Amino acid sequence: MTDRAIAEKFAELVKPVTDENGFELIRTEYVKENGNYYLRAFINKEGGITIDDCVLVSRRVSKILDKEDYIEDAYTMEISSPGFMEN
Repeated sequence: MTDRAIAEKFAELVKPVTDENGFELIRTEYVKENGNYYLRAFINKEGGITIDDCVLVSRRVSKILDKEDYIEDAYTMEISSPGFMEN
């Protein structure tokens, strides 16, 4: 599975969680940086995202990823706001 396909499937898994909680899924990515893989989702809502919002989505999505188990390599999942996105 390509990095892009992994990120797209991740978006499919995250979207129901963000929708259910009134968040907008801005972007997902699966990237390798300094030898480590990162699976990231950037979320937003009116008024901004809090750390508690990120924790909520992270915990819910982590359980889904454990069930799906579609990524072969070890990775770190990060849920963040678009304010932290690099262009």
